Amino acid sequence: MKKIILTSILFIASLKAFCGVVDHDRMYQAYLSNDMSVWKTELQKYTASTDLTITDKLEISNYLYGYIATLLTDTDKNKQEIIGWIELWEKYLEEIEKATGKNAYVHVYRSSINAYKSKVKAGGMMVWGPRSLTELKRALNIDPTNPLANGLKGNMLFYMPGFVGGDKEESIKWFEKALAGVAASTDKTFRWNRCAITLCLAQAYEKTGNKQKAIEIAEAELQREPNNSYMRDTYLPSLK
Repeated sequence: MKKIILTSILFIASLKAFCGVVDHDRMYQAYLSNDMSVWKTELQKYTASTDLTITDKLEISNYLYGYIATLLTDTDKNKQEIIGWIELWEKYLEEIEKATGKNAYVHVYRSSINAYKSKVKAGGMMVWGPRSLTELKRALNIDPTNPLANGLKGNMLFYMPGFVGGDKEESIKWFEKALAGVAASTDKTFRWNRCAITLCLAQAYEKTGNKQKAIEIAEAELQREPNNSYMRDTYLPSLK
């Protein structure tokens, strides 16, 4: 009997290590329903764990990447929360880099952190913008095919003014590369990224004058994922 109990304990422990701490299905469904309060609750739960693996921290990093971006819609209200998450995230990235060596994802996330810092810390884009660009270049040098790096490059080209290098037409190429990369991945971590990059691609076509292409992308996305509430209820109706 003792042997059976011990075997069961070891099996549960090994299963936990294999599955990881993140509930990817819950996070994805919350993203589809546009309920980021679930992300906050889940992230608080995950980061409270004292036995996170490097894989756990890398997966959590991807959700922090998305969650902090939503907090930036009201930086005055969310400033302290943003800073708190960034400080924790930077610790995770240091540990990930120490364990994995050169890692494109670490630089993608650091690039994002610097972009987020530009909204909540002194110096703004003048200080943090160049640091964000430097980290993105490092990510692309390590892995030019990294989908999040390609998506971030697309975002920078889309949002930056033309006089400092912004180019909405050029951003389309990067979003398409990013989308191809996440679409080919079987990693559940990146399911929400696929939805987000698809929206970015549609918006890039829309803003460059090709609204019909944007509609086609949105409709194809809803064929693939009909529960994408923002695409279904807000973006596609706005195009039509």
